[in-house]
Amino acid sequence: MSEHVSGEFVIDEWKAEDPYDDDGGTHLGHVTLTKTFSGALVGTSEVHMIGAQNPETGTGAYVAIERVHGDLNGRAGSFVLQHTATASPDEQSAKVTVVPGTGTNELAGLTGEFVITRHEDGSHTYTFDYEV
Repeated sequence: MSEHVSGEFVIDEWKAEDPYDDDGGTHLGHVTLTKTFSGALVGTSEVHMIGAQNPETGTGAYVAIERVHGDLNGRAGSFVLQHTATASPDEQSAKVTVVPGTGTNELAGLTGEFVITRHEDGSHTYTFDYEV
């Protein structure tokens, strides 16, 4: 049975390394960040992100892997999210999905899509459509 839940998260720590490539004004770099979730998902995560950003053109993209540990609607365990996103001055797109087979304990078999919204005040909310 499919579930639809929501909540919010805060970024606790953001560690950006110096860009490892800067050819043509496009910066390639690695960021490690940690989050704390509330709402239907209560827990923490660590994210490893690799991004490309061109400040002159306002374009960029990132890919990331995120390990989440917590409680999802009363089910304890962990799972991995895969992020992929692109941005230009005119549009943004992002997709965040559960990596199949990564759910542990009561979250074994978890599948789904996670949607992140960043608000003007800098806060973040999420919706999560999933099945266990």
